[in-house]
This record gives sequence, C-alpha cells and structure tokens, in this order.
Amino acid sequence: MNIEIELKYLIINDNVIGGITALLKKHQLNFKKKVSSLANCYFDSSDLLLRQLDMGLRVRVVDDIIEQTIKTAGKVVAGLHQRPEYNITITNKEPDLALFPTEIWSVAQDNFHNFNGVEQLQAQLIPFFSTDFERVTWLINNDDGSQIELVFDLGCITVEGASESICELELELVSGETKDLFTLAQLLADNFLLRPGIKSKAARGYALFAQHKQALQKDQQELITNKQHPKITPLELIPLKHSYSIEQSFSVGLEFSLNQLQKMIDIYCAQPSLKVLIKITELLALIRHGFWLFQEHLPKSVQIIRTDLTKLIKELSWVENATYFQELTDKTGNYRKKLAYSEQLISQLKVEKSRFPAADSVIEIFYSPRFNAMQLALLNLLLTVNDHPEENSDQHNDDLYSFAQDKLEASLVLLMNNLMQHKKLTLTEYLSQQKLLIRSLLTGSWCGSLYSKVERLEFRDPWLDVKQGMDELHTLLTLQQQLSSISGEQFEKIHGWLDSKVDSLLLALDCSRKNAMSMTPYWR
Repeated sequence: MNIEIELKYLIINDNVIGGITALLKKHQLNFKKKVSSLANCYFDSSDLLLRQLDMGLRVRVVDDIIEQTIKTAGKVVAGLHQRPEYNITITNKEPDLALFPTEIWSVAQDNFHNFNGVEQLQAQLIPFFSTDFERVTWLINNDDGSQIELVFDLGCITVEGASESICELELELVSGETKDLFTLAQLLADNFLLRPGIKSKAARGYALFAQHKQALQKDQQELITNKQHPKITPLELIPLKHSYSIEQSFSVGLEFSLNQLQKMIDIYCAQPSLKVLIKITELLALIRHGFWLFQEHLPKSVQIIRTDLTKLIKELSWVENATYFQELTDKTGNYRKKLAYSEQLISQLKVEKSRFPAADSVIEIFYSPRFNAMQLALLNLLLTVNDHPEENSDQHNDDLYSFAQDKLEASLVLLMNNLMQHKKLTLTEYLSQQKLLIRSLLTGSWCGSLYSKVERLEFRDPWLDVKQGMDELHTLLTLQQQLSSISGEQFEKIHGWLDSKVDSLLLALDCSRKNAMSMTPYWR
C-alpha cells in the first residue's frame, strides 16, 4: 500500500507542456521528462457499493502493462489529496478483487448490510466509465534531496458517448519534505492559471455517469449528485467533538471550511450565481473568524494569512450590494411587482447592477497566484497542527468547553450591549450593528456543535431572523438611494410605499430582536 500525498490543480493555459519545461529549466531544476498514453476503465457494482465506500476501482493500461488499482477513503483538502492506494499488475483487463489485501474490506463488512463478501462483489462488477489521456511526467529532483513527480494530463472522461475534458496538473511527493512540494506548487501558480481540483477523475466520472444514466434508481442518482453538489446552507456549523483540544478544534474547523469553500468554488465556476458567491464570501469570513477566535493558540506567523484573507474578503465586498440589486430587479423578487410600472427606475437599477464585476472576473480571482498562495499557506498550517483525536474517544475536554463558553459569552454580551433591548432602533442603527451580529453568529458556527442541537437552534434561529431582517433593510436602503435622484408624481407614490415598508420592517425587527435577546443561551 502507498499513501498518496499529492496536489491536484485544474489548468486553463495554452501550451502547458512547453511552458512547464521552460519554467523548470529557467529555475535550474533537474528533471526527467516522459510521455505516455493511459487508458483506464472504472468498475463498480450496479448498486454503487464501491462509491458508497468512497473507493475507486480501475484497470489501467500503459505501455502494454495492465495494472489494477483500488483507492480507499482518504482526505481531500483544497486540492491536497491523501488516499491509501493499492496497485497490482494483472494479465487481463478485468479486475480481480481477490488479489487485494483482505483488510481493505473491513469497513464494508462492518457498515453495509448489503455487502456479502468479495466474491459476490466480484460477480457484480460492471464497467462504468473510462478515462483516456496523454500524460506528460516531469520527475524532479531538487537540491534539498526531495523528489517530486509533476504530471500534466490531457484527455477526456467518457460514458456511453458523453464526454468531459481532462486538463489538470498533479504534483506528488515521491520522497522528501512537504514544503518542497508546496514550493513547486507556488512556482507553478505564479506562472499559470490554476485552481485546486478537489474532484478526482473517478468522482468526475461518476458524476458524468449519473447525468447520462436515467435508468439508475433515484436514490443512486442522489447518492452521486449529493457528493458533488452539496446543499447550500447559511452559516455552516463546524463539526467539533467533545474530545478535541483547542488546537485540534481549529484544525478540524479549518479543514472543514476549506473543503466547503472548494466545493462552492467548483459549483460557481461551472455555473456562476450570486447565491453561490455569497456562500463563498461567508466561508472566507468563517475561516478568517477562526484565526481571530483561536489567535492565542496559533503561531504569530499566521497573522500574514489572516491579513491575506481580509484583503480577499474586501475585494469581494461588492457581492453583498449586488444581492440587493438582484432582489430589486429579479422578476420573482418581493419588490419587482411594486416597481414594475416604473421603467425608468427598473432601468436605473439594472444599470447599477451591471457595474458589478462579471463572473469571468471573479473566476480569475480563483485562478490567481495570490489565491493559490493563500490556500497553500492554509494547507501548510494544517499539516503543522496536531493530529485529530481518535473518532471513538469519549474523553471530555474541559479546556475546550471553557474556551467555547468564554468566546460565545463575550460575543453575545458585546452584541446585547449594542442592540439595547428596550430601545427602538432606526434603520441606520440596525445596519450599524450588522457586522457585530454576523461575528456573533460566526462564533456560534465555530463552537455551537459542542452543545445540544435543540437548545442551540432554539437560541440561534431568532438571531438568524434578525440577520434576515437586516438584509431586507439593506435592500430597502438601496432602493431609497436610487429613488433619491428621481422625481415625479409616480415616484412620490413609491416613496410613500417605501417609507411605510421600512416602518413595518422596523417594527417586525424590534419584535425579532426582543425575542432573540430574551432567549437563554445554550452554553450557560
């Protein structure tokens, strides 16, 4: 068995092979270059048992050598892939599961009632999809003694005539220090348009198979689709466990947030939307908030990463405003029907909306050297923090609970003091406290899973209602600002309606605020 430690990137440059060869020569890196053609066929049972086990089984033909490989469940964080892999040379193009070590099936035996042994699984195997590509390999030896295999794959994934292109880089640490792997990755990111690839070729093949196999049962389709397209939920809750130390909690939260971030970026690049982009900005804020919460338990050098995150979040700060214009101009929005009779106002709103950056500009950020540098820095930090504790540990860590309680209490006290429970607040006063509310909710996202779900939701939901009301106030404020430059009798009517709408929303917010402030915190 080998444990793969590799970085995978999607690349969109032309002349990749010539460009990489020239770059390695420019930096005087010693390498051997090889070109080969690879033909791969992936197998599974009709009920997708291997997919459910997060395993990938393939038979590969390269240079007249046939090899079967099974990759078992591992970790993927922002393009860093770590998966146990078993490779065995065979004599034909049909896989033989009996040749693999028996211990890799223990998870299936323990967790899947429909797993009746390797022999029955062998009988059920069918080919699902193929990946065929040309692979250019540069085996690089640096001066520090590390050996890194850099490969560029160009080809396609095929399922019964349907196909999807492959154009990706992989960097695998053959021997030596992980820092050398990251150094080479940053050199490539500085010279090519890259972004981390979190989906393996097998995962992409299964997704393509799901799209073109209508005969699959509904639950099987959902199994594949849900792995590739996670549900978009507001303010993710980080899954901490009772046994974690404070440092381990940060590590788990960072890994979780990075994975969610890359899933959202994948979805955005495939089909850009403001809804997904808002989620991306939320996840960036969640990661940055973790650095603030855990700053006393992290090395001072991480301040550079936190600063980079802040710069990136500021660069995307326009996204929030864009959502307000989207709400006002959307034909199915809450306000469009009221504004529809004013073509001048609708036109003005659309003009303002068009001033925001286009999707192509946003995608350029995700392929930029600094975005890749930030993610590599986060990955490097993850590799230096403590390992995760055993999953079945029942140990209760009092230090973590004390830490979580202190952070949750401090954020709530600050919020309560500023929102002033017994005072009516104006539109401006509410919006001035929005960032404070979001910080408090983010603290709950980091620490809340340590407590009772029922009590947490009972406390948290009213505050989410307040946040939603503040977002709606921002939309109305945006409309007020646009109306300020327009005059006429028809707009006087809109002004009157708008003032009434703001007053009603403020009354509702006052009720929501008082309700939220009366709830007993779940951590007390």
